[in-house]
This record gives sequence, C-alpha cells and structure tokens, in this order.
Amino acid sequence: MWFSWFDQNKDGRVCSEDLETSRNKFANLHHLNAQRKKVAMDTFSAWWTEYLMWGKSEITEAEFIECQRRAFEIDKEEFGRRMLKNEEIVCNLMDTDGDGMITEEDHIIMFKSTEHNDEAVDRKWFDAYSPVDGKVPVKTVVDFWTQLLTCDDDTKPDALVKLFKAGI
Repeated sequence: MWFSWFDQNKDGRVCSEDLETSRNKFANLHHLNAQRKKVAMDTFSAWWTEYLMWGKSEITEAEFIECQRRAFEIDKEEFGRRMLKNEEIVCNLMDTDGDGMITEEDHIIMFKSTEHNDEAVDRKWFDAYSPVDGKVPVKTVVDFWTQLLTCDDDTKPDALVKLFKAGI
C-alpha cells in the first residue's frame, strides 16, 4: 500500500524521476526560499534513497516488499528503529516551521507531492490523527505511521490501515 504512493508515473517502479517529481512539488507548494528549498530537497532525497529505495537507483514493488520483509524477519527491533527514523525524518520535513507540529496544510502539501490531490480525502487522513486547532504533534504522526509500517498484529486497530483498505 505504502509503495504505491511513491510511484508517480504508475509504471510499477520507483526511481529518480519519481523522486524529482515529488520533491519539486513539495518544495514548490511550500514556496520555500532558496536556502530552505535546498535543505528540504537534500533531506527529501536522502530520506527517499535510504528508506524507499533501500540504496538502489530504482526499485520495483516486489523488490521493495522483499527488502522490507527481509529486514523485518532478520531483526524486528532494528526494523522498528529504522521505520521510526524514517518517519521522524519525513514528519520533521513536513514541519516546515520547526514548531513540532504538523498543520493540515503541511499534511496536504506532503500528500500532493505524492500525487494525492483530493483535498477532501487528504483531510480525512489528517483527521485520523485527531488534530487540535488544525495541528497535530509531529510525534503523533510519527507514531501512527511507524505502527502502520511495523505492526504484525492484524487484530490491533490501525486507523491508517482502515484508510488504505477503504481506498481513501
């Protein structure tokens, strides 16, 4: 489910072209000045390469799933730390003003950078975090996504899995 968000042109693989599309949209939608844009784009690229591509220049969905599965089976605790770090990086990237909070606008921009352009649907995803005054702590979003990416207990309720399964 997660992989499909990053395959911008829906060709069954994720590559540098998908990265360029996503990170440019992210930076442009935030209207970042040159210095902040460079930092954001560098961070986005490093995160993408490490956590989505597993260091490869391109990766298919099957390869991505196999990398995730293998890492999980080899050492669940290390995999959990890896996914926590992954989410900390991307969620802190969304927190463009550095206040430890993600706004609905920040969240929608991240979704738009991955071709999720239905703001009504994007708001449903944001609402899953139970925002207060239009904001959610970075830690809350990190925890939600880390659970999604690491939990192997199908009986444990997961708001994000429900959204994915609903096709939202």
